[in-house]
Amino acid sequence: MCSMNTLPTVIREAVSSNLKSARSVRGISLSGLAEISGIGKATLSGIEKGEGNPTIETLWNLARSLNVPFGQLIASEREEATVYTAAGISAKLINRETTPRVIETFVMELAPHTKRLAEPHMAGVIEHVLMLQGRMLIGTSSEPQLISSGQSVRFKGDVQHLYQSLDEPCTVQISVIYPEPDNRPSCSDDKIRDWPVTIDDWEGLNVQVDRMGLEARQGIVARKLTFEKCHLEAQMALSALSDNLRSARVKVERSQLHLVYEARPMIVSLSRQGTHALIQSIAPGASDALRQALDICNLGFSPWRSLSQHQKNGLEDIAQSDSVCLATLAAEALTRHGYPCVPAQAALRYERSTRMDARSEKASFEDRINVDAYAAYELVHPAYAKQAVAIANELQDHLGSAPGSIIDVGTGPGLPLKMLLELLPELNVTAVDPSAAAFHHLKKLFADYANVTPIQASITELDKPHTPYTAAISVGASHHLDTLEFLQSTRAQLTPGGLFIVADEMIAEFENASSRSRNLITHHLQYIADTLIPISPHTLEAAEAALVTLIRQHVPLALFDASHSAYAEAENRTRKLLEEIRALDLPSALSDPLIAFYRLHFLELEALVAGLDYEVEQKTYPRCFQDLANTAGFEVLRHSRLYATAGRSEWDAGTHLFVLKAL
Repeated sequence: MCSMNTLPTVIREAVSSNLKSARSVRGISLSGLAEISGIGKATLSGIEKGEGNPTIETLWNLARSLNVPFGQLIASEREEATVYTAAGISAKLINRETTPRVIETFVMELAPHTKRLAEPHMAGVIEHVLMLQGRMLIGTSSEPQLISSGQSVRFKGDVQHLYQSLDEPCTVQISVIYPEPDNRPSCSDDKIRDWPVTIDDWEGLNVQVDRMGLEARQGIVARKLTFEKCHLEAQMALSALSDNLRSARVKVERSQLHLVYEARPMIVSLSRQGTHALIQSIAPGASDALRQALDICNLGFSPWRSLSQHQKNGLEDIAQSDSVCLATLAAEALTRHGYPCVPAQAALRYERSTRMDARSEKASFEDRINVDAYAAYELVHPAYAKQAVAIANELQDHLGSAPGSIIDVGTGPGLPLKMLLELLPELNVTAVDPSAAAFHHLKKLFADYANVTPIQASITELDKPHTPYTAAISVGASHHLDTLEFLQSTRAQLTPGGLFIVADEMIAEFENASSRSRNLITHHLQYIADTLIPISPHTLEAAEAALVTLIRQHVPLALFDASHSAYAEAENRTRKLLEEIRALDLPSALSDPLIAFYRLHFLELEALVAGLDYEVEQKTYPRCFQDLANTAGFEVLRHSRLYATAGRSEWDAGTHLFVLKAL
């Protein structure tokens, strides 16, 4: 038996390995885990090296912070795996079940007059305690119960709870029962019915589903219908629903119908909220290329306008053209009108750049997001080219035909800038980005451009220029930095009266951590839900088929959960989905061009989880951005929501455009 102040070697080894594994699965850096847990980075590093001596409370803290069961951190194949602390408490994991739910059983010993006030576990956890020896106060901290040897108590473990011995040593057996992944709270929008068998059953189901669609268009955010007594295998059940439901075969605006299978077949109906702003004012002196881009852009975002066969054929030709901007606009217009299309420039095989060490101790963008894949598949992101068109139109309107030199803040791999230069080729641009992987693609893309000067640096690292820029632009970069620093640093690069045009994703307004998480989930997952294009699994590699199945199953259900205040369930499902996708051996080359959408979904999930962890993804909401812009010395000249993801107001979630003037 070791000293009460020393963690046994077997536990140090187990915690070292398990902590590194759990952190790797979550994809969070040591700095990020330190921020979430409040444990110093040096301490965490020591624990991962097997050199630390963490207490039970430290280990519980880490389990909560990583959202994993406590036993997962201390699990060891060796019998003597016991946790000791210096506070008169010892605990030993004696059993761990993982299916159908995780149940961890411990024996805990307390010295006389010992108190342990435990912080809440993850949502939905229940504790069942059997008193083996002595008497203790046990239960929630607000209502503890006194139990004696042979008695038991059951209480919620997701609130603060108490273990307190009296005047004698105590021994208790504790079972920590984690919620089943699919044990979500039921609600009035979650219905159950028998699987249809007769023709009349199917007709009744069609009427019911038509009603769900009507309710979605009228504002009910999410409904779910789950089938019982279905004896078909998953794919056969989904095929039967697809073949027999009218709504599954018709594209209906303002509502979405998703067919999923999780233990049983389900139908999820989602309301499609918000309006995507059209770019209605064409700047004086606009070139033919800019006018054509505006026409295609507005055609794609005008759902009331159906495509003629002539228009469809023309868009298909443009989607395969050499112009990145026009091809991307045309492909999205086709996709939004029900003809899924990938632009010619979306890579069917992505290039792997050489990884470089991050400059900062904090996680860099490429630590959380696959930049190489992003450079290949970002063109199928909703409204991606629309941002470049809107920026070009604003620059043309404000600066005319002689815009001078501008700075592009957070250029990334560079495709939005390439689109902009196709529309305004006379621009001289300094392109700034700190990511080593992104800069590799940026230099390659503009190797032959005399009017583009790439600089690998953060905007916050640049000195004030001798000749300030007349304008600055930024696409999708403001949320990767402290937004105020981003704005202040860019303001320092501009002449008074200079223009700063920002296009970026922002979420709906939030006031606390839980509402921020909910809004992140609904925002990112709506981009995915909007591009869950049908694709035959028979044309795909096995891993690609699994990717499609996983995303089509979990994204609608996570959106349903988030819409019904089951935020923890939605987050857990999202994290589990990303974990399962990361485990797939996805081929480097696509077996079908349309898989580019699902590879983008993978990246969107990476961004979502990074945002939940607040690492390299730090999205704010539009009115907060406006306030920060004013604080940094800008006047907001114009704002519009180019693409709506959640909420009906132009100030809700989506892709936003801000036109700022330096004061």
